[in-house]
Amino acid sequence: MRSCVTVRGAGVPLSPARWSQPLVARETSFPLSRRGQPRVLCRATWTPRESEELYNMDDWAEGYFSVAESGELVVRPTKDSEASHNLSDLVEACVGAGASLPLLLNFPDIFRDRIRTQHACFADAIERYGYQGSYACAFPVKANHSGDLVRSVLSAAEEDSLRCSLEVGSKPELLAALSEVCASGAPGCAQIICNGFKDRKYVELALLARKALGADVVLCVDRYEELELVIESSSSLGVEPALGVRAKLSTRHGGHWGATSGPGSKFGLGAREMVLLVRRLRDTGMLGSLRMLHFHLGSQVAEISVVKRAMREACALYAELVSLGAPLGSLDVGGGLALTYDGGGGPWTPDHTAQNYANDVVASVNDMCVQKKVDAPVIVTESGRYLASHHSVLVFEASCGQPSLPPGPEAETRAAGGAMGYFLDTFEEVYEESAGASDPEEAYADAHQFRAEAQSAFSLGVMTLEELARAEELFDGIMERVSRRAPGVGRLESARTSGAVPCLANLSVFRSAIDAWAVKQTFPLVPISGLAEEPDAHARVYDLTCDSDGEFRSVATSGDAPSSVLPFRRDGSGCLTLGLFLVGAYQRSLGCDHNLLGGTWEA
Repeated sequence: MRSCVTVRGAGVPLSPARWSQPLVARETSFPLSRRGQPRVLCRATWTPRESEELYNMDDWAEGYFSVAESGELVVRPTKDSEASHNLSDLVEACVGAGASLPLLLNFPDIFRDRIRTQHACFADAIERYGYQGSYACAFPVKANHSGDLVRSVLSAAEEDSLRCSLEVGSKPELLAALSEVCASGAPGCAQIICNGFKDRKYVELALLARKALGADVVLCVDRYEELELVIESSSSLGVEPALGVRAKLSTRHGGHWGATSGPGSKFGLGAREMVLLVRRLRDTGMLGSLRMLHFHLGSQVAEISVVKRAMREACALYAELVSLGAPLGSLDVGGGLALTYDGGGGPWTPDHTAQNYANDVVASVNDMCVQKKVDAPVIVTESGRYLASHHSVLVFEASCGQPSLPPGPEAETRAAGGAMGYFLDTFEEVYEESAGASDPEEAYADAHQFRAEAQSAFSLGVMTLEELARAEELFDGIMERVSRRAPGVGRLESARTSGAVPCLANLSVFRSAIDAWAVKQTFPLVPISGLAEEPDAHARVYDLTCDSDGEFRSVATSGDAPSSVLPFRRDGSGCLTLGLFLVGAYQRSLGCDHNLLGGTWEA
């Protein structure tokens, strides 16, 4: 891992001696209940390993993040690296250089390791099946527009001798990619695959890049209407293009992005248009320019069976195009390699690994080559989510607190002699018994009944505001105890939500993690310190915007499904420092200026 942190151009050296330096554990204090006793008693045998299990880190961290013996979260440049950095140290260094939270920490070393890992998966599959072709990893620039990542792709191709490409979907992305490959001194070092809607300027820019710069640019025909534009522009500019064609497969998946696949997709050519394209290219003497077949299932394809069906269909189409005279040579299977965000079988957990994916892709293509006697093509993937997600962590502070209500003399008098005195005394008994209740369901039901009666009594003018406030506090106390004594399943999950501490985070969900709102995506959310002690509370984490949707409503924790609340350890400060993980793909590109909240610091 590089020993320098760059914050807006300022370099802050971190000595290797600090890479694994443990931090001193904080002293902790427990908020007291009304009768002066700690609300929760936690056992003293909690271990950092249990924190990793609690936050499902085995499922999503993939070795890049773990909990040190000190209870601090650490990050590694590769899965198997012994070197590590405490996230707390990194944040401290960045703040010392002038940054402030929220802070987006980017780790290019992790990104490069993801590229190497994906190549290794396909290398294993190629060896396993005796495949005679090769593999190329294409990074879709739309996943993250950072120039650092584009340069990391180019350096991986040069330094690690890996075959890497860039995929762009617009003129601005093509210009950005061209600027980076030209700055590298070798414009042809990485293939640039051009997808998306194309007008004349887009097509001409791609062709001129081939002619004037020597860039390896492939124009992929995504709609049949683009074909004549490519033919006319190639003729007028005197450039022989490298062409690809995007297929509209019948296979589709059922995930959020399933609409981008199947017959209803806005991109791709069906069988009739594919035949017309081949005939038109043959008539113009350009069939030899057709170098690539491309398809795209959509992002985050969680079921491997869908990948298998799509590969069978695409391979059959590839073989047919070759039989019609198209030379081809590359099969771009697009994106879709799914990532585990939550674990435990949640909706953001695929049923396969990257190695399973590579095996099925290579096996399908190899079967086609053997059965149809077709030369083995270069297999290309565009797995932006898989490559970029782990390399970014957003660190931010959250203010956590729920005021305790000390009863005044007037409230004591009303409660003792007023109409609601007996009611509140009984509610107090339910609260006291909930500490050792053997049946959390019963305590849960009693608390809800008492709260409903209190709200009704207040509406009828029988209960005072101070008495209602006390009833609310008793209800929250029971919910907190129930949530600690019972698994968060069924209606008891709502006990965690009801008894959760509200935490106001210094960020905007719509700016920094927009998919948490837009597609209800789960992002791992973990305190970056204090993980050597057992959590004693749950939090609902809200953002600073005035929008009610500004909340992290799905948190990766142990269990069969994500939780609506975040377990954490109170240290008496009223503040949490949290890390939001797997935000390296799409979140910065798609983030908006909701409430005019600005961007975050980056390092």
